[in-house]
Amino acid sequence: MKNITRKMVMVLMVMFLVTMAVTSSGAQNQDTWPLIYVCMQGSQSMFPRYQVAAMRQYMETAKPNVRIRVVFADDDASNQLRQVETAVSEGAKAILLNPVDKVQSAAAVDYAHSKGIPVVTLSQSTNSKNETAFVGSDDVESGRLQMERLVKAAAEKGIKNPRFAYINAVLGHSAQVLREQAYKEELAQYPQIKLVVQNTADWSGEKALQLVENWIQTYRKGNDPGIDMIAAQADCILVGAITAVENAGFAGKILLSGIDADMPVLEKIKAGVVDNTIWQDAVVQGETALKVAIDAAYGKPVKTILIPFQTVTKDNVEEYIKKANARNELAAKYF
Repeated sequence: MKNITRKMVMVLMVMFLVTMAVTSSGAQNQDTWPLIYVCMQGSQSMFPRYQVAAMRQYMETAKPNVRIRVVFADDDASNQLRQVETAVSEGAKAILLNPVDKVQSAAAVDYAHSKGIPVVTLSQSTNSKNETAFVGSDDVESGRLQMERLVKAAAEKGIKNPRFAYINAVLGHSAQVLREQAYKEELAQYPQIKLVVQNTADWSGEKALQLVENWIQTYRKGNDPGIDMIAAQADCILVGAITAVENAGFAGKILLSGIDADMPVLEKIKAGVVDNTIWQDAVVQGETALKVAIDAAYGKPVKTILIPFQTVTKDNVEEYIKKANARNELAAKYF
């Protein structure tokens, strides 16, 4: 019996030591997994949060052999450059960059490239030729879809010579540059549309509220608002325009359009206050970009991936409300 007991004790000890060795080895391997720095432009709008939440979910479910570190630049290109420099100093094997500015953020891409680190840009691109790949959607397409829908909606309302205004995002931001480009290209095709006014509200609904209040005060003539269509380059901007239009008593009289399909805007489409928004799939963008960055970190070939935009109107808004609810639940899990 004593011999049997000794043998059992020895077997248990060996099993314990093997378990400890495996655990120690796993922890050590995890510490040496490639580090991917995720440098986001900021968190003022929900869109970057959706993207990061998708990345976090993928890390939990797929359990790829990488580590990620997420930082936000608070919409400051200089701050983002410093974060990229930190990523390089900490030995990042790839950088997933959501640029603050198309021009200024190019320096961050170039710096990482000079150190041999691949850079995958997300949602926005930069002017740098050293980006390894881009994952996102074509912002020219989003602006074009807005204009096409507004033109169609104006015709449906019998407005023959629509008066148009638009609200820019942060000037110089890739999305701002390309969406405004689309507006101008579409305006050139429709000479019956009169551009009344345009300005920037950055990413701020409050600034958009002030802008549109001033526009209505300037151009209205009694019950005529003086503007028939307003396009905002993001829904976080459009919410301010909605408030201004409603407060002035012109809800449903001015055609409103946004981008991103945020829940408050979807509800306003359902209520008939907003004509349309453009769905940009932040969850698919975030997960896809991380997958591309993982491949880049392991030295695998990567390429640009474009994810199509989709137009949301009253006809299909219920479908996108369901999608937006799922997206919000995901963000709430991580923020």
